[in-house]
Amino acid sequence: MVGPFLAAAQILVGVTGYGDSPERRDLMTDGGVNLWVQWEKSENLLPPKVESDWVAWAKTHGVYVMTIYGNQDGARTKALRDFWGERYLGNNLGEYAGFLYQDRNSYAKDWPACGDLRAAHDWLTGEMLARPKRNQLKRAADEREPCVYSTSGSPLACYELEGGIDCICNEMYAVGCGNLAYTTAEARGAARRHGRPQWTAWLAHEWQTCWPRVPYGVAQKYDSLEVGLKELWVMGTSMMVLESGSQSTQAHDYTPPDGTMRELKSAKQGYDGAVPKAYRKTMRDFYQWTKSHPRPDGQPTVDAALLLGNYDGYCGMTHDIFAIFGQHHLAATNANWKCAAPEFTWEAVMETFFPRPTDALKPFANGWLGGTPYGQLDVVNVDDKLTVEQLARYRVLAFGGWNTMTPQIAAVLRAKAEAGGDVVLCVPQLSSRVDREYANYAAADLVQAVPGVTVKAPFLAEDILMVNDCAPAFLKEAYPAHLPAKLRVADVACGDNVEVVATLGPKPYLVKAKCGTGAFWLCLAWDYPAARREGEEFPSFRPFRLAFWQTLLTGLVAEKSHVCSRFRVTGPDRAYFNWAIYGDTVFVLNVDCVSARTLTVDGKCQMIPPKGLISFKLR
Repeated sequence: MVGPFLAAAQILVGVTGYGDSPERRDLMTDGGVNLWVQWEKSENLLPPKVESDWVAWAKTHGVYVMTIYGNQDGARTKALRDFWGERYLGNNLGEYAGFLYQDRNSYAKDWPACGDLRAAHDWLTGEMLARPKRNQLKRAADEREPCVYSTSGSPLACYELEGGIDCICNEMYAVGCGNLAYTTAEARGAARRHGRPQWTAWLAHEWQTCWPRVPYGVAQKYDSLEVGLKELWVMGTSMMVLESGSQSTQAHDYTPPDGTMRELKSAKQGYDGAVPKAYRKTMRDFYQWTKSHPRPDGQPTVDAALLLGNYDGYCGMTHDIFAIFGQHHLAATNANWKCAAPEFTWEAVMETFFPRPTDALKPFANGWLGGTPYGQLDVVNVDDKLTVEQLARYRVLAFGGWNTMTPQIAAVLRAKAEAGGDVVLCVPQLSSRVDREYANYAAADLVQAVPGVTVKAPFLAEDILMVNDCAPAFLKEAYPAHLPAKLRVADVACGDNVEVVATLGPKPYLVKAKCGTGAFWLCLAWDYPAARREGEEFPSFRPFRLAFWQTLLTGLVAEKSHVCSRFRVTGPDRAYFNWAIYGDTVFVLNVDCVSARTLTVDGKCQMIPPKGLISFKLR
């Protein structure tokens, strides 16, 4: 594994310089940050371009440097390494995987037309890195970047790391990375799964908060950056870099100047403008805050994970112009390749575990700052290379959306359950299909992964849902009355190790299959929970399937996770708090930038001010 990587508790706070930025010199007087990122023009970090007094100051004061879109060849990289030593962190390739949501005309014209999910995945993680300007990973050791980062507006760090990227640097606030809590959970889960000790963040705040429109001239503009930085801090992120705004404005053509919203674009501001000054102050204040709020060594305690299924292409949001894995040629004639039932399910799961309170920036819309009402969860990708050891820390595993099941994956999940742990999935996640057929698959397409359960063909059930006596309390409380339903449900044969937890008429709807010291929980609805089936009277049945799925997932996490047993937030404001446990200390952040919120723990209430973060020892 190539480094360098930071000490566990070390945090870098950085800004980006374009060309010959005056901001670099000003760092010597205001001590604003401890990381300088040069956009292209890496020669600005080498003599004679770089000033000797600035270099001396940077090295003395522990300032690091790196590049983004640095197209330097091996000789230039070697010169940067030799000149800066351990202070040179390496290069960020930029939007390596942006095509996961953009079309070929707008971004990656070399992104091929693939035939199925497997081919698209294999190109992304294999041939993609061999393209020009992306081969920095393949140089001789003395001419290799110390660390090669990647930035994408899609929270699919797992594929970038699988492809060989050293360290993910997701483009926070952008497109699918708009939900900071979810994106960080995926980056953290991917880093742990792929053996990387850190995950970092590229903050596209000035560009991406122009829609929904948050004006330059309101406090919420900069508060949303401050809270985002604190949220990343809580979740264990090691490096946070502001992309633009501190040197000059870039998104002024799309950003209102003030809260009146009479003008929907602003005049460009240079270095001495009010907006760049406000951005520099926000970053400087946060850097000083990190000095007075040292984060404990190690990473947040996490013992529950949402599983990003094999060949899952969920890019953090659903949009009708997106195509799964960028396969627009297939989406043009096959709607299954657009965001559909698997992605709608993921979106609902994401907003359940990482909700974004819409009024956290009121009166402006919040699309970025998320709470963690069930504490920290990792998002961990599943494929044939997955091992039981990589899942050892988790007590609960639940699939979020698409999954192409294989015998190898099924074997790992069974081994995990046998060793202790609960695995939650639904019938379509047993499918072996790689062609995006998520509704009209057959029983023969299923991998029989759940011990003691043989899944057969579906039937249309129009009957009453009943929760049985063996069901956990949270299901009995959620469904105390019998509910009518009309759904496609799988017929099953069950062994002696299987309990029927809920039925639809006389037929099983949810089963629990004991396996070693753990168990599988299999929902037998034939469709993904958020499916919109032709002939169903929307919204009658989709919410039923989805609500049951959300209740099952949240109930099992709350019941089985040691994190939730050690600390639990209740009350109407619980979605506003992003919290994490480090050792015997819990940190709780109020992501509301405008209003104080009531933290209710063990029946006791405490008001947390806007943007406030508190910590206390656990008993």
